[in-house]
Amino acid sequence: MSFLNLNNTKKILHFLVLIFPLIIVLKSAAINIALIFISLISILLIVKRQDFFFKDHFIKFIIIFLSFIFINSLFQFHNIETVIKSLGNFRYLFLTFAVFITLENITKKNYFLFIYLNLILIIFIGLDILYQYNFNKNIFGLMPGMCDSNLENCVRFSGVFGSELIAGGYLSQIGLLIFLLIRENKKFNENKFYQIITNTFILFLFLIILLTGERNALLIFLICISLFFFLQKKIRIVSFLISNVAFLIILLLISQNSQSIKARYINFLDISSSKNGSGIIEKITNTPWSYHYQAGFELFLEKPLVGHGYKSFRFKCSETKIDKDTIANKEKHKNYRACSTHPHSYVVEFLSENGIVGFLFFIIFLFIICSKIIKSRKYLKNDYIAIGIGSLIVAILFPFKPSGSFFSTFNASILFYLLGFFLYYTRELKK
Repeated sequence: MSFLNLNNTKKILHFLVLIFPLIIVLKSAAINIALIFISLISILLIVKRQDFFFKDHFIKFIIIFLSFIFINSLFQFHNIETVIKSLGNFRYLFLTFAVFITLENITKKNYFLFIYLNLILIIFIGLDILYQYNFNKNIFGLMPGMCDSNLENCVRFSGVFGSELIAGGYLSQIGLLIFLLIRENKKFNENKFYQIITNTFILFLFLIILLTGERNALLIFLICISLFFFLQKKIRIVSFLISNVAFLIILLLISQNSQSIKARYINFLDISSSKNGSGIIEKITNTPWSYHYQAGFELFLEKPLVGHGYKSFRFKCSETKIDKDTIANKEKHKNYRACSTHPHSYVVEFLSENGIVGFLFFIIFLFIICSKIIKSRKYLKNDYIAIGIGSLIVAILFPFKPSGSFFSTFNASILFYLLGFFLYYTRELKK
């Protein structure tokens, strides 16, 4: 039988999708190699099947969105590498397609195997971070990040991810996905012991995310859990309040015995020492994030309609007034710079790089996700998983929090991976 037989190609695609959480752990090179194979196989399947997936209005919208990013990068040309990368963003949509058709065809046995193997992977990653937190190196000898000169007082812990401080982001997204899939199991409602196990797992996730020192990851976790409880058909206000109060109490208690957690989540602005309002404002504005945002808005005002082009912030921020000021007045700005590879905000990133047009694409993307969540509550009998994964995507895209770069390999791969699950579980919604 030919290697290009649909059954063979589907099996390869299913395998890549099911091990994708492990591939993410292996970092960018492995992710990009996997995405190349996923894209090639997806194109083959689409040609063979004329797949209906790409006839969906939301998918058409994403195609237009990605096409605009590519065309804008051509017109705002910085270098050929940037143009190629902007075209390469379509590989993330093929990942969404691959997840969707895998869920359509996967057996229950393989589905539960996927869940439980990834549960083991997440627990392993979490325990490794706990080990690193206590012994200043993980089981492979990798050191934590953001340490003092003696390599003792460290505030970022990433375990197997090493120098890439993304463990919290992984656990808050892939970890919550697995939690939601576990909780979907009928055993959750039928077996008290099963409920204890899943609730213990979510507490474990929260504690490990705290230890990583990733504030954005913690926000994703808390926003997702809050939305998840609040958006149930039977609004569980008690669960909503109890969960958030419990997480807050745990954070406060642990911070009293952990300098790294206290530094990352309680005293990172040292606002409590401010004697008046102007002191608070000054401390908030004199931060790296504030300077990134100011540089981004400067760039946006220069080209408000379509911005400076894909991934242009890293090239153009050095031309901004705020960055020049941070260089000229280092002491005043605590040696912070306005320049970075990205402005640490999806909103500022889209405004500065793709202008109002790009920003509107981002907002409409978010609006469609929210609309599908609301429709899930109205039309789907089993709306639990759709609301849960939808809440997770909204938490990731939430405009009023710091973030990484939207199209970084790590962030985009996870987002579009989750999108495949979300579209599958909302496939029965009325168009």
